[in-house]
Amino acid sequence: MRIKLDKKCTVCGAYLDFVEQEDGVYVMCERCRVAVYMPRDTAAEYAANFPTLIELMAEELADMAKKRIKQKRGS
Repeated sequence: MRIKLDKKCTVCGAYLDFVEQEDGVYVMCERCRVAVYMPRDTAAEYAANFPTLIELMAEELADMAKKRIKQKRGS
């Protein structure tokens, strides 16, 4: 299952995707090619509060993308 979120990537401005697969769930930015993974069991704990799950994963994704950009600039 793939859902286009109303959250945007803080780096490039593209809309983020929520992807559910057999092993877990991902929030990803296709343009930046960055994704955050959460195991299915852990994500299930947020079943009653899906917006909180998305918010947490989107924040982690933003941090990862920013670190990736800093690494590229430093190279």
